[in-house]
Amino acid sequence: MNFPLTPGRICVAVGVLVFGVLSLLHGDYVSGLQPLPSPTTTHWWAQLSGFLLTALGACLLIDRTTRWAAFGSAALFLLWCVLIHAPIVIAEPRNGTAWVRFFETFALAGASLVLAGLSASQRVTGDTNDKLIRVGRLCFGVSLPVFAATHFIYADFVATIVPAWIPARLFWAWFTGAAHLAAGLAVLTGIQARLAALLAGAMYGSWALILHVPRVLPDIGNRPEMTNLFVAVALCGAAWIVAASYPKPTR
Repeated sequence: MNFPLTPGRICVAVGVLVFGVLSLLHGDYVSGLQPLPSPTTTHWWAQLSGFLLTALGACLLIDRTTRWAAFGSAALFLLWCVLIHAPIVIAEPRNGTAWVRFFETFALAGASLVLAGLSASQRVTGDTNDKLIRVGRLCFGVSLPVFAATHFIYADFVATIVPAWIPARLFWAWFTGAAHLAAGLAVLTGIQARLAALLAGAMYGSWALILHVPRVLPDIGNRPEMTNLFVAVALCGAAWIVAASYPKPTR
C-alpha cells in the first residue's frame, strides 16, 4: 500500500527543500528559523544544515523515504528548538519574534512526527503509529495559541503587515489571532479538530498568496522574504498533515 502524496506532504516537503536550497545558495543559516550569526566566510555548519534540509525535503516527496525523512525533519527542527530558539526565548522572554520563531519550528516538528506516524507502517498493513501522531498533534496544537497570543499582544504591528488594500486591517489582526486560538484548542481537545486544521492550513495558504508572494515578486533575491513565504507554505502543509491524521466524518 503506497502512502499518498498529499497536498500537505507536498507543501511541507517544498518548504523544507527551499529552506535548504536558500541556505546552500547564500552559504548561510535559514533566515529566521535558525537565528544564528551569519558566517563571515564559508561555514561548514551552515552548509551541512542546507544539505540536510535539501535532502530531507526531496526525500519527503519520495514514497519509500517519506517515513525516515519525516523522522529526520522532526529531529532537526526539535534540535533547533532546544539549541537555538530556547536560549533566546529564555534570555529575551518579551521578544515576540523569538516566541513566534520557536513555535513555528516546533509546529513543523510536530507535523513531521504526525507524518512519520501516518507513514510508519501504512505501506504494508494500513495501520498507523498512534503514539507518534498524538505527540505530533500536541506539538502542533500548543503552538497555535502562542501565535494567537502574539497576534493579540502585537495587534497594532500585525495590522501593519496586512496588505493596505484590505480594509479593517486591525480587525484582521484580531480575527487571525482568534482563528489561531480556536484551531489550537480544537486540535488539543479533538473537538472538530480535522475541520479546524484544514481551515488553519487554508489560512496559512492564503497568507502565502496574499501577503508573501507580493512581497517576494519585486525582489526575488530577498532571502528573509523568500523564507517567510515558504514558512507559510510549510505551515499550510503542516496543518493539512495534522488534519489528515483525524478520520473523515461519516454521514
